[in-house]
Amino acid sequence: MAKYGVWLFALLGWGACTAPTSTEGVVASTTVNSDSLNIYLADHPNHTASLNLRARRYMEQSNLPYALADAQAVLELDSTDHDAWLVVGEVQYLTNHSREARDAWERCFVEHPTETACRLKLAELYSMVMEYDKSLDLVDKVIELDPKDAVAYYIKGLNLRDSKGDSVMALSYIQKAIDLDPNYAAALDMAGVLSAAQANPLALSYYSRLLELEPDNARTYYKMGMFHLSVRNLNGAIEAFTKCTQLDPTDAEAFYNLGYIHLELNILSEARKYFTSSIAAREVNYRAFYGRAFTWERGGDAANAEKDYRQALALNPQHGPSREGLSRVTKR
Repeated sequence: MAKYGVWLFALLGWGACTAPTSTEGVVASTTVNSDSLNIYLADHPNHTASLNLRARRYMEQSNLPYALADAQAVLELDSTDHDAWLVVGEVQYLTNHSREARDAWERCFVEHPTETACRLKLAELYSMVMEYDKSLDLVDKVIELDPKDAVAYYIKGLNLRDSKGDSVMALSYIQKAIDLDPNYAAALDMAGVLSAAQANPLALSYYSRLLELEPDNARTYYKMGMFHLSVRNLNGAIEAFTKCTQLDPTDAEAFYNLGYIHLELNILSEARKYFTSSIAAREVNYRAFYGRAFTWERGGDAANAEKDYRQALALNPQHGPSREGLSRVTKR
């Protein structure tokens, strides 16, 4: 990928205003803002490194038409430019033009045979459309070119999981990605999911590491809660789901699970409270109405139980447990 050089000092007013002919080997400063780039490009409209940097800024801002325009401007100046083909592919992918994205990324690594970024993007695309063999060929090439590319091992693990159902082998490749990049959040999350599916307590270690990186990630707490629930560690599940709802009060499923756990413990008032919170978070929620109805029924309140069973059935007429519950309380 192209590097950006000392010309950035000019954008900030730190040095001469003349752009150098080469920017190789110097990393772009993240302090350069879009206004500075616009000013610089007004005077240097053909400076491809500046256009590429602005295109990437537009990508970060989800301004896809402007990103595409800058990348295409670069390609008019240099049809082999790596970063421009990368951006063109990304824009086409994000706007659901998969074939155009494929063509852009293929052109990218045809022009740059030892590059890896475009290959990985295309490997991800092929994985998404379930062309796993093509995806594996690309990631294997990336690993050949760069044996320390964590993303390649991660995508390979996903391909093995999805194409062969081999979660053990998939986890080994994803662990390799984590070994190479201990802060790889997506890999840590997937390693946790795969370990949890195997009822392996190592899942909690992956989730805990992920929370060190993302302390306010409600979904990670939810996944921890589900693991605790699967192994019947109810106290751990309550703690994790409670933290999830504190971070995300709209998580209806976390509230539902808290209701379910307290119903299991026969703490009816608490269970009812959580089912009510689940309904408040998502009104179209027949399971929470059923759960709350069951707490009313178990507590001897047939009238409220009947009301909630009927509401559950209004939302899902095929829900057998609600029909059975309604039959029980109306016979009383």
